[in-house]
Amino acid sequence: MKTYTLKSATKNQETNTVWEAFVEYLETVYFEGAADELDKELLEFEYESYKSCYEK
Repeated sequence: MKTYTLKSATKNQETNTVWEAFVEYLETVYFEGAADELDKELLEFEYESYKSCYEK
């Protein structure tokens, strides 16, 4: 079972681009290196879903 940790949104914005934060998210949900190994269509779907959570 995976464990999740919460990070400060401010800290995340200061140190990560959206893509870097997404890759970090993928590695916690799937596995390390998932951004390089998952199917392109799945990555596109996950990325759009991820961005939709943070759009204003």
